[in-house]
Amino acid sequence: MRELGLYIHVPFCKQKCNYCDFYSRTCNGTAEIDAYVNALCEQIEREAPRYKNCTVKTIFIGGGTPSLLSSEAFERLCASVYKSINIDPCVEFSLEANPGTLTLEKLKSYRKNGVNRLSIGLQSVNEHELKLLGRIHSLSEFEQSLALVREAGFDNINVDIMYGLPSQNLDDLQKTVDHVCKLAPTHISAYSLKIEEGTPFYKQRDSFVLPSDEAELEMYLFICSELKKHGYEQYEISNFSKAGKRCSHNLTYWKSKEYIGFGPSAHSFFDGKRYFYPQSTSEYISCVKENSLLPEYEEQTEILQDSMDEFVMLALRLSDGISLGEFKAKYGKDLYEAYPKIRHFLGDFLVEENESVHFTEKGFFVSNYILSQILF
Repeated sequence: MRELGLYIHVPFCKQKCNYCDFYSRTCNGTAEIDAYVNALCEQIEREAPRYKNCTVKTIFIGGGTPSLLSSEAFERLCASVYKSINIDPCVEFSLEANPGTLTLEKLKSYRKNGVNRLSIGLQSVNEHELKLLGRIHSLSEFEQSLALVREAGFDNINVDIMYGLPSQNLDDLQKTVDHVCKLAPTHISAYSLKIEEGTPFYKQRDSFVLPSDEAELEMYLFICSELKKHGYEQYEISNFSKAGKRCSHNLTYWKSKEYIGFGPSAHSFFDGKRYFYPQSTSEYISCVKENSLLPEYEEQTEILQDSMDEFVMLALRLSDGISLGEFKAKYGKDLYEAYPKIRHFLGDFLVEENESVHFTEKGFFVSNYILSQILF
């Protein structure tokens, strides 16, 4: 059977973080959440026949803050998924959670319904940085939530951290990295702050003193070095894991495999087509009720050059990089023949070894620039 990843979007938050440009919004109460979960269940059950010859290998419920859902609402959603879609018995089932929204009752419900991986947003251990970012929790509240997660029996846990924050220095970052390593999650995601349009940070951007490019590179290389010392392998630009704990769901995206998404702003890649649902919770609920929900289509991916460009872009996000043999078997030509500019960056930024081409740590940091030169 064809293998799929499944993404479900929960757009609600207690409070929108100052840097976040994902589609999310503050919640108007439990009635709105219930209406939204009802719509999700209806859409999933209605569309399930399309995927009858597929098996879902990974599930990821993201947001927003999925841990805002009540146990009852979460169980209702899971019931629709399990009765409608073929789920692999060994599925990796991830759920995003924020400190301050978790209870032991919810965590037991997650376990009972198959969740086996939790991703918890921390971002920083420094209280002034948490306040600046608009996080709803303190370090102490994060640690209390982590203790609950472990009490409930979860042993596959990701923690998110951020660097490149306004006025942040290496000492600030070191406190976060050292503290998180002592907590020993199985996976750490380390993201550089990007000031995106439409966020509170974008409006305040002229008042910020952001680290220089050189300082941010130093922070990135410090993260890579320190996490390696503590037994984390870097397998993607921003992701580090203990052995055997890579996020299989995210690898579905980066390896250009098929996935389906439900909810406003959720994206899918299925049958050679990419499509997504508009960013409006109320419109989503109304359209599902009226059976008039239509996705918006992006590009067709059957065109060889588009497919090659995407393969290169996504594969180079990974530490494994591009297999020269796989590329030739897939596209009938040599990688250097298809992308001669790659040779210009071999050395400091790209290396060829073990019959593959991949970024160095320094190359990862400037990967967007290098890809723009290679692909366009």
